[in-house]
Amino acid sequence: MAETTMSLPGEHLLSVQSIRRAGARRGAGLTPRLRAVAGLASAAAVALGGSAARAQQQQPPRDPVAAEALFKAARALVDKGDYAAGCPKFEASLELNPSASTMINIARCHEREGKVATAWHDYNRAIVLNRETAGEQRRRGLEEIAQKGIADLDARVPKLSVVVNSAPSGVEVQRDGTPVPAAALGEPLPVDPGPHEVRASAPGHETETRSVTLREGESVTVELTLRPAAGPTAATGTTAAGPERAKEAPGGGVPTWAWVSGAAGIALVGASVGFLIDDLSAIGALRDNCREVTGGTYCKPGYDFAADNARKNRDFGLFVGLGGAGLVALGVAAYGIAGSGGERAPAPAAVALPWVAPSGAGASISGSF
Repeated sequence: MAETTMSLPGEHLLSVQSIRRAGARRGAGLTPRLRAVAGLASAAAVALGGSAARAQQQQPPRDPVAAEALFKAARALVDKGDYAAGCPKFEASLELNPSASTMINIARCHEREGKVATAWHDYNRAIVLNRETAGEQRRRGLEEIAQKGIADLDARVPKLSVVVNSAPSGVEVQRDGTPVPAAALGEPLPVDPGPHEVRASAPGHETETRSVTLREGESVTVELTLRPAAGPTAATGTTAAGPERAKEAPGGGVPTWAWVSGAAGIALVGASVGFLIDDLSAIGALRDNCREVTGGTYCKPGYDFAADNARKNRDFGLFVGLGGAGLVALGVAAYGIAGSGGERAPAPAAVALPWVAPSGAGASISGSF
């Protein structure tokens, strides 16, 4: 089904209030017990800032003019039946200027290739991008097209569930080379029709790999059972330090809670960088559509500045909250790793619990080190 682009009417000025961001205040009065953690958090903050700067530099610049030209070229090729040449141009247009209409055309390309799960995901992503579409009538039209595409594909998308029986500690599962989170095990997840490979591994166990081929609309469950690897160490479950030592420090002397805290810290820092990137995207949209003039700030007609402004403020709060929580978790992990050099590494009495709310995020700390 062909889709035409709509151009905005002649530009006029609409007065809005200036956009401001409140500055963050630095806490004071750290107790001596927390100064070591504060110093570690400061060092990690420098690394986080460097990661955020690199993320900003790596973000592709928007070029709506080139994106529109690529979109029209892609439409012309697809209308002639040349999908092989047209679909990559839609992809290039999306990179230069993400939009719902371009995403819908990419979904149709994937649907034509038989990648129904990928197309289903594209339609869902188009609904998210459609929030920034100018014009209520056009926004409703694109919403209907995307929702219809999702409804048409729901029954066609294959589902693949992965189950690890009696999963051992440290088990890692991959599907087609992509890690499957522990919370996703046993859940029927959408996949494209065709062959797929599932791989499971764990310390001290043999790796098991299974291949399965799914057809449209089919649901398959792959069950894996990891067997202990051959050898006296794996068979007895002990190390040279004895069974109690093996259970206490499976990471070669580093307590388990330190690895868990470190992994949580990395995940939180990564999530904060993601919100920072989205924050920068919102700022870019505001700069592209609004400008400062004498007497106020003016935006293009039909542009919903309030939504991007709210997204900018929300993302910045989440970036600060999740980043701070991640730094605390990394500090706790560093404490555990540094203290594991002795005969025993007692767990700290302090526990960092991350939290996320609609207006921000952070971490609560109880106990003491």
